[in-house]
Amino acid sequence: MEFNLFDLHDSEEDTTLRHCLRAYNIIPKYCNNPAKKNFEALKINIELRQINKKLKKQIGINWTEKWAEIIPYKVSKKTINDWILGRASIPLIAISVLRQFECEKETKEIAKNLKYVSSTTGSTVKIPNKISPDIIYLSGLILGDGCLPIIKRRTKNFEYKVIYYSGKEIFVTEKIIPLMKKVFKIEKILFGFRHQAWELTIKNKAIFRFFTQIMGLPSGKKSIKAHIPETIKKLKPNEAVPFLAGLIDSDLGKHGNSIGCTFRSQRLVNDLVEMLAKLNIESKNSGTYLIKEKYPQTDFKIKKNQIKRLKYVLDNNYLPKNPDRIKAINLIAGVPKRSNGLGLGE
Repeated sequence: MEFNLFDLHDSEEDTTLRHCLRAYNIIPKYCNNPAKKNFEALKINIELRQINKKLKKQIGINWTEKWAEIIPYKVSKKTINDWILGRASIPLIAISVLRQFECEKETKEIAKNLKYVSSTTGSTVKIPNKISPDIIYLSGLILGDGCLPIIKRRTKNFEYKVIYYSGKEIFVTEKIIPLMKKVFKIEKILFGFRHQAWELTIKNKAIFRFFTQIMGLPSGKKSIKAHIPETIKKLKPNEAVPFLAGLIDSDLGKHGNSIGCTFRSQRLVNDLVEMLAKLNIESKNSGTYLIKEKYPQTDFKIKKNQIKRLKYVLDNNYLPKNPDRIKAINLIAGVPKRSNGLGLGE
């Protein structure tokens, strides 16, 4: 599955050109210390220059004035020249509207080569343009024990965060932070102990929008509206297993004599039952009840006699990364301690 990274643009939140996310296309000769992303930018600039050459012939030397008119923000001729020459990163919306000039082929080529995305003031990060098991895993992990808040500032700007909470420091530092850095090529990740848990925080609009607008995770207070996104549901059952592994590493743990959890969202429980059924694993919605006569909780449980099947599915597709969860599954499945069940037996 490939993603359309032009979907990272949000016309409602990006009220000025300065707010828009950009395809990083500053070419090496304009950088003091060119990195890999600067050489990747050459591919985008080659296409932009081809478009410029093509439309000069078709429309005229001042075709960029027409381009500026259909970009829904105020933009100068000098700014457009900087985009084409590779002196400044070009907003995603500016590339997207080029399709109105019969440049569908060229914009598709730019989209194929679009890997690094930046905001006006934020850091440049790599945004995957196709799905992978690690991305699916991180989506399940964040849905389980994470959140995606937007904080509105007095300056009319927004602060976008990707947050994950865990009770295990070593799990986050040795497994999750390296995985985030590998997937997004991000350098700055905040980590500390807050609110009785270890908190990983990424302040980055592009990564936030990747999880919300590309992967389909809910933003804000998600507990009551949590569900498995359509992006995951469209996958083949075995391809969606990393999402289940992410949920296991966050929310799903030892629940009585089996594996399960209680969720605020009944929809998420029903989605999980359906997902597991496609993997030939029986689970159930054990009913909804109220805590303090106010907060709904829906009980989810995988039947004890299904844990061996669960272990088999994980073993053959994508393993959880939290050793505690693996030990719990091995224990319930009756795996001897000396065996290598789930790859991490004792």
